[in-house]
Amino acid sequence: MAFAAWPAPAVVLMTIVISGLFSGLTFAGGMESVWKILLRFLRFSFILAIPITLLPAVCGIMQSLLNRRKLRLVRISEERHPGGVPWQIWLIRPFQGIGLAMLIATKLIALLQLSTYGTINSSVVLPPAQFQLGRFLSATVVAVMTSILLTFLWTLADLGVRRHNRKTGEIKIIGKYLSALLPILFGFYGMFSLFGNHERLLAIQYIAQMVLALYPPFLVLAVVHKFYTERKAPLILKRLKAVPVVPLQEQELAIV
Repeated sequence: MAFAAWPAPAVVLMTIVISGLFSGLTFAGGMESVWKILLRFLRFSFILAIPITLLPAVCGIMQSLLNRRKLRLVRISEERHPGGVPWQIWLIRPFQGIGLAMLIATKLIALLQLSTYGTINSSVVLPPAQFQLGRFLSATVVAVMTSILLTFLWTLADLGVRRHNRKTGEIKIIGKYLSALLPILFGFYGMFSLFGNHERLLAIQYIAQMVLALYPPFLVLAVVHKFYTERKAPLILKRLKAVPVVPLQEQELAIV
């Protein structure tokens, strides 16, 4: 697991070096940037990874909503959990997490704008110079929501779980669009809208800073999820009540 997650400490180290050379490009500068960046990485990695232990319970709750009437969960027997560490775990899934977290954060900020009848600027999104409990709790809520939603969708994809319509015989991927590129696109679009009162170059710099801060924790989440679901696959499939489905090719071979 440590070897699979090596890009995370590499990016953290790169961020520390950049903060030492160009303090204006990161959220921290000087010698204090070392422990601040390390603490931020460890804190958010822990917050994102802990909800993975709730996957069996989450799957048990969700199966009661997905297995209804003429719809049921099935598992495509020809699909297996991806071996090794595919490039999507190092690239696609961390950015899915970043995009979805940004999307959830912008929606919460929009609700805050409506409730306070005021405007929200970039200072609400960017990390403060000092620790603030309220901001930490709100960031924790966003991280936990993102972790639970993404890991559930990743689990269905990795274990080959689909939703089958008994009436039409159609088999669909659950969360096909949500688990693909839409979180990335809408998340980054939301961040640009929050930084609308800044110059475009400055807005890009802010988003790049947030990517540097969030990529390592979400990479750790993707790697931990991979190893956890590999180990707990029988329990998760039992909680999902997914019925195995034999592909047509295997059925034809069996008949022959």
